[in-house]
Amino acid sequence: MSEKYSSEFKAKVALEAVSQSRSVIQKIAEKHDLSEEEVISWAAQLNQEAASLFGAETTPHVDDGSEVEDVDITTEDEEFAAAVSHGVMSDNLNYGKLIFWSTLGASLVIIFVIGLVYFSQYSLFEAQKEASSRVTYSDFSALMAEQKQELNSFGVVDLEEGIYRIPIDSAISRIATD
Repeated sequence: MSEKYSSEFKAKVALEAVSQSRSVIQKIAEKHDLSEEEVISWAAQLNQEAASLFGAETTPHVDDGSEVEDVDITTEDEEFAAAVSHGVMSDNLNYGKLIFWSTLGASLVIIFVIGLVYFSQYSLFEAQKEASSRVTYSDFSALMAEQKQELNSFGVVDLEEGIYRIPIDSAISRIATD
């Protein structure tokens, strides 16, 4: 047990022992030709001095698992430097202009929508008016043609009563000759 081993070798064996269960320590000792007590003592020493192996931490640790880095930024723009230190850009909005342009834009949209509604109502009214005028004219034309056909043709009005229809021109001629 008094043999001198390098610190790298001790660390390698101790890490292997720590990462394994206690039942495996015997196998580790046999593998490296060591006693179990040496392996256990090195693992205990590693366990006790593990924090000092890494020295002082360079970055603070945050509970959410992320790391915070300290960054130095050099700039001549004071506004940008202030924004970076606060994490946001400053808010220098002209609220008067913002309200004016928002109101104007909303008003124009409302006027446009109202105009579209009136235009659609006007178009619908005109289409209905045109359709009704065409239907009336075509119905009137058909009725006139039908009546003209009746006035200028022979036909039976009532067979039982013996009433017949003759063309109007023929009826006027007969009345004039009688």
